[in-house]
Amino acid sequence: MERVSVRPDLTYSNCPVPNALLLVLERFQGELERRGLRFSLLPPDQAEVHFTFAHPRYFRFGGEIPPLISEGVRAPGRTRLIGLTRCRTRQGFFVLPDSDIVEPADLKGKRIGLTPNAIQVLRRLEGISYETMRPWEQTQLALGTWEARALIHTLSKAGLAPADVEWIPVPNPWAAHAHQAARTSSSFAPQDLFPDAASPEGNAQVAALVERRVDAIFSFLPYAAELELRGTARLVLDLSQFPENDYVSTWTVSRQLVEEEPEVVQMVVQLAVEAGRWAMSHPDDVGAIHAENLGVSVEAVWRAFGPHFHEQLVPRLDPELIATLDRTQAFLLEHNLLPQAVELDEWIEPGFLQSAVRC
Repeated sequence: MERVSVRPDLTYSNCPVPNALLLVLERFQGELERRGLRFSLLPPDQAEVHFTFAHPRYFRFGGEIPPLISEGVRAPGRTRLIGLTRCRTRQGFFVLPDSDIVEPADLKGKRIGLTPNAIQVLRRLEGISYETMRPWEQTQLALGTWEARALIHTLSKAGLAPADVEWIPVPNPWAAHAHQAARTSSSFAPQDLFPDAASPEGNAQVAALVERRVDAIFSFLPYAAELELRGTARLVLDLSQFPENDYVSTWTVSRQLVEEEPEVVQMVVQLAVEAGRWAMSHPDDVGAIHAENLGVSVEAVWRAFGPHFHEQLVPRLDPELIATLDRTQAFLLEHNLLPQAVELDEWIEPGFLQSAVRC
């Protein structure tokens, strides 16, 4: 039997978003081994790599804000963008089940729990030395975009603006995650980084809502669905019904790996495409894999991502998804989180995906 030489480990991390790489790692291990490929999850003591991308053999499948900040603020050219996946997820502002808030207009004058980072984004970084911040804190600040953008869009449906509500600073696990907490986590998987993020014990914003210190909080992804399934909170307006609230899961890879071992990148992309196709006929497996990775119930995965998300996991680089990425970039530019636009056409490396989908 021919022996396959094993290459040095590839490193990966993922955010709690739909992605095909998880499927490769869980169901295509034999194919990886036959190609001499091994993946290791990013160690917690290297947590900053999730935001700096400073690693020669690193794949990251996650939200678009950190790679945009890396490319546009700190390290242009460090990564190549090799795939996108739509992330249309249940999201919006949640209130207690007995709240008298039933529509966006009812939020006027109410106390909205927001991370300090989201508040700074709404203030367009007034008085903040953003460009000199350390990468972890800088990226966390930019992640306040999720709440800020959702607040703007929710209130706009009632002709209101953020100034029409009271901002109460309360951290959450996603845009106020201390670097040291990430470094000392038991692993860098979302289930360990954000344990029970739909509970008062795992999320200070949920605690503030339950204790009635605020009237509404933002949540998204399966964590939002868990709030509803547990009966903890009720969604005022589901922003996922409006396409302008879409995000994309971005798949990036170290530029060094692209230049030095393009055949490795090609093999991984090929397997991701195969895994995305496999997912179309294996919904139960797809739901279970994502639920385990995120540390949520399977029901929350399907409620958050929708009944057909397993059919949309083949990575893409089509104009529609690139436009969604650019819409997020426009928000970052408008709120002073990017000094200039990232040239998306230069950042994208389409060849790997083009070759994979032809097979």
